[in-house]
Amino acid sequence: MTTDSGPHSDSPAPQGDAAPRAGSAARPVMAITAAGTLAMAGYEMVRSASASVFLAHHPAARLPEALMLVPLAMFAFTWLFSVALRRLGPDRTFTATLLLSALVLAASATAVLQGIPGAPFLLYIFAQAYIVFIVEEVWAFINSLFVTAQGKRWNGVIIAVSTAGSVTGGILTGRLSVAIGSERIVWIAAGLTAAAAILGRLAFRLAGPRPAPPDRPPLKLADHFAWDLLRTGPTIRRLAMIVVAAQSVAVLLDIAFHRALQAAVPLQDPRTALLGYFWSAVNLFALALQLGLCPTLLSRVPLRRIHATIPLLFGLAAMGAVAFPILPVLAAAFFITKTVDYSVFRAAKEVLYIPLSFTARYRAKMTVDALIYRSSKGVVSALLSLSGRAFGFLPLRLYPLLVVFLCGAWNRFTRGLPEPPAVTEQKIV
Repeated sequence: MTTDSGPHSDSPAPQGDAAPRAGSAARPVMAITAAGTLAMAGYEMVRSASASVFLAHHPAARLPEALMLVPLAMFAFTWLFSVALRRLGPDRTFTATLLLSALVLAASATAVLQGIPGAPFLLYIFAQAYIVFIVEEVWAFINSLFVTAQGKRWNGVIIAVSTAGSVTGGILTGRLSVAIGSERIVWIAAGLTAAAAILGRLAFRLAGPRPAPPDRPPLKLADHFAWDLLRTGPTIRRLAMIVVAAQSVAVLLDIAFHRALQAAVPLQDPRTALLGYFWSAVNLFALALQLGLCPTLLSRVPLRRIHATIPLLFGLAAMGAVAFPILPVLAAAFFITKTVDYSVFRAAKEVLYIPLSFTARYRAKMTVDALIYRSSKGVVSALLSLSGRAFGFLPLRLYPLLVVFLCGAWNRFTRGLPEPPAVTEQKIV
């Protein structure tokens, strides 16, 4: 590949004159996948517990208010990540992310137990934010080792392994939440997150010394977020629009599902157990798609066609919820969107990053898949909250109806997505 691959381009990065053997990526990728698996097991416990704790202290109508604060947290965390990346490098930044996340989770759960005001809000907001950085750092590391052909072959398998951690976390939540309480579930999750740091250090050590990436120091605030790539890079720009649409769909169905759930299951710990089993089912089905569908689909079907089909499927599911806005139908629509999101969508999206430059794979990716990813939820939640205050209680049917329209826009955003070149040599940066 001979196209420009400077630090502020989302064109393919050079492969190097002395690329290592393809098999040399196997051991570090397995180690970082194991670290991600532990972190995902912890997150699955935190997700159910934090949502249930929040609903125990606040009505579901206040969920948009909490999500409104997520963009502020994401902006601060993304800036801190960029500073750490420059000063510490990817390896120590990943370790710091895991250990600090574990500390905040444990402290927040303790604060909830002690009845400190605002603690349920803090726990819920942090649960929305922290896992995104861990996951995206794992994928940035993998994308720096893989080439396109490897990504198409192995991304689904990698996601499947991490999904096994999510399934385990969901089952543990379902079995333990009533016995020990939702707050202590978060303590266990904090321990798993801290343990993932050991495997993360091993992964970077196995990868060995690598050439210094062509990443120039951020000179102004915008450089920390690679905003220039969002403006000028065709791949990054389209990915940003797709992520906005995808997360808007996710938050609408999420709020609708939890509103219906709170009405049907008012008690905190039984609701936590139900959520644990629900997410376990989501992850088990996603696991089947990751292993049985992703490798074949990504190898045989153009990526842009895959990305264009996903919103059409979600739109059809939302139409069912428009017709019948009740818990079983809303749960089914939410189930479909999350299983595909965790399997086909994630695997196909990550392949698009593989041929890009270091700056695109790390800084721009964190802006798109962390800051924009979660901030979209906050913006949509803010609009819903303002609409509720202006017009009163919003009907449940409105949420899936908005999803239908968003899926149409999402489909249009996929037009013009590039098909990454199938390179057989491995990157060294």
